[in-house]
Amino acid sequence: MLYLKDIKESFPEVLSTKKTIELIISAKASICRFGDAEFDICNQENELDPYQRPSDELTDRLKEILAYKGEANVVVCIPPFNSEFNNMKNYFGELSFWEWYWLKKYDRIKPLLLETNYGNSFVSRDAVFYENDINSIREIWKDRDVVFVYGMDGRFKIDSPLFDNVSRKKSIFVSPTNAFKDYETILNKCIIEDKDSLFLIAAGPTATVLAFDLCKVGFQALDVGHLPNCYEQYLGIITSPESLPLIKQDTRG
Repeated sequence: MLYLKDIKESFPEVLSTKKTIELIISAKASICRFGDAEFDICNQENELDPYQRPSDELTDRLKEILAYKGEANVVVCIPPFNSEFNNMKNYFGELSFWEWYWLKKYDRIKPLLLETNYGNSFVSRDAVFYENDINSIREIWKDRDVVFVYGMDGRFKIDSPLFDNVSRKKSIFVSPTNAFKDYETILNKCIIEDKDSLFLIAAGPTATVLAFDLCKVGFQALDVGHLPNCYEQYLGIITSPESLPLIKQDTRG
């Protein structure tokens, strides 16, 4: 447990979800989120993950984003050290999931964290609903033309009541698993959209890279992950996004 204390003391500062939202709205910032899957891919781990398998190219792109020192409106987001809300208590004995994860892997992740300040990647998890008024979250896309990039027949719900205040919706579909294999095709479909469009992307680690690349060519793009599913988790409708199948079952007769 002493080592866990040392990790906490050396851990980068992570903005609150409220401050991260404020950057998204006031600075029209784009966000690139890192969680356990993205960090594992950076270190070429978790090769059997059915959602997104690691590859040399994806590893290089994720490391590039972590090392980026360009436009201020690219906000790289990581998890806080030990979230009160988006966490599994007693995941490993007395340790929560994030305590267990950092204790197990921080020695390989720390060299990737070159900055002292990061946005909060739980801006798209259930924590955001506990920590912010729902209307302040919905202000992000209020009256915007929104392009949703998400997995065909995947978990993401474009018809969520979260999004009933957008001006216009358009969908660009990607594979619900291993989307990065089609990355150039996905990017080319996105960059022809109007520059005033807001991109909301739910495509696993591919979303981290896509939000980064779209921001560099003048779009505002947010990696929103499981946000509508996390809203249902917050409301008690589902246990967690991960409890849902990766691909919806075809119920047609």
